[in-house]
Amino acid sequence: MLKLFRPKQPFFRKTWHKQRILSVYRRLLRQARQFSDPVERQYLWSWVRERFHHNKRQTSPTQVGQQLSDAHWASLAMESALDGNKEQIRYIGDLAYGRTGWLKHVAQYVGEFHHPTKSCDMLRDVRPRSSRIHQPHPAYRIPLDLRAFRVPPYLLQRMKEEDERKQRKREELDRRKLILLGRELGAMTEAVRRGNVFLRDSGLLPGAFSSNIMVRNANYIPGVAGNVAWTPPKIKARVDPPFVQHVRASSGFEFYKVNARKPPQWLGNRIKASYEVAARNLLMHEFYFHFVDDLKLEEEFEARLGIEDRGYWKYAANYRDYLRYRIKNGTFSSDDNEASLMSHDIEDLEECQRLTDYVTEMLQEQNELLSIAA
Repeated sequence: MLKLFRPKQPFFRKTWHKQRILSVYRRLLRQARQFSDPVERQYLWSWVRERFHHNKRQTSPTQVGQQLSDAHWASLAMESALDGNKEQIRYIGDLAYGRTGWLKHVAQYVGEFHHPTKSCDMLRDVRPRSSRIHQPHPAYRIPLDLRAFRVPPYLLQRMKEEDERKQRKREELDRRKLILLGRELGAMTEAVRRGNVFLRDSGLLPGAFSSNIMVRNANYIPGVAGNVAWTPPKIKARVDPPFVQHVRASSGFEFYKVNARKPPQWLGNRIKASYEVAARNLLMHEFYFHFVDDLKLEEEFEARLGIEDRGYWKYAANYRDYLRYRIKNGTFSSDDNEASLMSHDIEDLEECQRLTDYVTEMLQEQNELLSIAA
């Protein structure tokens, strides 16, 4: 029975790994909340959260191990600071107030920022650029703590004005959407009042499927109140089941192909590796058979010369046995009921028999040539 290859589950999807990460994450957050200084407490809580969110896409076991060791070191440092270690307290305070570390560069950048109209983005988010790219949502931002840093007043005023302009723009867009919705509702309601049965019975009135509860309510939409023909939206198209194919490569590698798609990169690498192993095994067989044939020819030639002391034969036989052992224990499997590459008797292989016949024919031709020459 053929055994289907199933890919190994990556370590970052296993339950024990997730539990380990969550345990370290929660312990660090609990320790960060125990600090009495609000600036240090906010700094530790924000950056612990930011580092874990930034590294959650990490798939390298080496990098994950290094980051977990850093997390354990941070936990020990915070625990030592909570116990009263002055050196650790001073170290955390310097990081939180920008005397050392990343916030020192941020404070220097804000102090040297000069632009006639724009505001400094570091005031809204002090994270590195890589973190802002991976987590662009405003919920992940870490604003500059104004309790610990001095910011020029004109930068704060510009940031306030920009926020107010964005808020007014959002309110204007929402107002226009409501106006368009009202016009659409009015037109559709007027069509229903004129006798358009299709719009009433099919439940296609605008806003009927809206996520807004007030708009979705039938009593809110004019002309739809009491419409018993209203039906929820149906699935537009039936989703067909995936077309799964059981594929076996010429090297013996088996895998599933879904909807005739191209295999992913990791599966392509496995298929390529299987071909390389098969080619290496075939080369090993070929070298072994030619090596044995050369030994037979050398033995026959020395027998014709009358040489009986073959000192090299011991070492050649040992190397032959070594090759035979490698072939028996390092090749891919086949059907166990017939001679295969995993058989314990290599002479039963069809390839071996063909090579033996070929060598026999070559010897006969050489004997005929020698007899003619004599």
